[in-house]
Amino acid sequence: MNESNSKEHPLSWVRMFQRKLYCAAKSSKNRRFGVLYDKVCSEKVLEEAWKRVSRKNGCCGVDKCTIDAVKREYGVSEFLLEIQNELKSESYKPNLIQRVYIPKANGKDRPLGIPTVKDRVVQMAVKLIIEPLFECDFLDCSYGFRPKRSNRQAVTETHRQINTRKWVVDLDLKGYFDSIPHEELMKHVSRRVGDSRVLGLIRQWLTAGIMEEGQIRNVLSGTPQGGVLSPLLSNIYLHEFDRKWDWRDGVLIRFADDMVILCGSEERSMRAMERAKELLDGLKLTLNEEKTHSCHIKDGFDFLGFTFREAYSQKRKKLVRIKYPKKSNKKAVCAKIKDAVKSMLTGALISEVIAKVNRKLRGWANYFKIGNSYETALSISNYACEQLRIFWRRRKQRKNIRGTNTWMNSYFYEKGLYYVPHLL
Repeated sequence: MNESNSKEHPLSWVRMFQRKLYCAAKSSKNRRFGVLYDKVCSEKVLEEAWKRVSRKNGCCGVDKCTIDAVKREYGVSEFLLEIQNELKSESYKPNLIQRVYIPKANGKDRPLGIPTVKDRVVQMAVKLIIEPLFECDFLDCSYGFRPKRSNRQAVTETHRQINTRKWVVDLDLKGYFDSIPHEELMKHVSRRVGDSRVLGLIRQWLTAGIMEEGQIRNVLSGTPQGGVLSPLLSNIYLHEFDRKWDWRDGVLIRFADDMVILCGSEERSMRAMERAKELLDGLKLTLNEEKTHSCHIKDGFDFLGFTFREAYSQKRKKLVRIKYPKKSNKKAVCAKIKDAVKSMLTGALISEVIAKVNRKLRGWANYFKIGNSYETALSISNYACEQLRIFWRRRKQRKNIRGTNTWMNSYFYEKGLYYVPHLL
């Protein structure tokens, strides 16, 4: 792509500049970049930041301003110009973070911190500029929240490694995102970022108060989950663990704060767990002792939504390593299907209901198709048909809501319902 085109399209310009930053950082491991703030303030970077933030269309923050409200009532150009002026005049101040809770599969709640739309745009602009500086240093064992890397890659690599390393250390950090010490984190950030104004922005976001149930709480540690910059900051901090890890103690695979260490013997797994505790203590992080454990692959372990274990293959006549969806993931997608059907009005067309259910089915299948998921997929398909029968009989005002004599599964498949095993 030539230079004239890159000037016309913000995304092209941003990508080219990111590549230059990446190459410059890669060529000099100890270089600190001191002039970055002007790039954060640039029109092209802010436009690309807005595109990425608006694409996700997340929840509003404490100011109740939504993405749609910016487009409809304020105007995107005026909104970005205001941000640019605040950044250039150094009058920008982040708002409080809205604390919300979302249910987890184990019945507990996960705390999320939702910044305002304006703060998310500025955080994205900073991320676009500083991410390449750290991405060149991150190791191959890290898969979470990185460009061109995914949880599916981490799952595939884990499956490949357990063919020869059958002892597993499953590490669970206690409240990782809420316990990252700010001063230590800023030291690691400043190894690459020398611009005091960019560092000042990051520090402001770390110390912004949290609004929860009408009360303001000061923040002394952590980087709230839900912020645009939080995943990158969490990777920067745990990169120190990756960097100091001795691969002779086991193969480390990490997705954000989810980590497993794969070892060739029980003795090595015990040594790996002790070494991991030492490194985490040095980072002022705490292991969840109840969930951290060492086991043989025959006993099975869970990682990134899959259960890994050893099983006997009738076809191969030997023990093989398999992975399949966790039971809690099946329950979660079934609950989403049920909620999707219940949310539809009784007068809705069956095609509209099926279209909504299909989005849940395809999302599940796209992730779990890399595992031994056929039986689970068949069960989920049957459950989806059952929920559609309940909806259809309620619309037809029939008393028998669960029988399959009138509308069999094939009826819904003919209407366009995805047959999940065929999506695998």
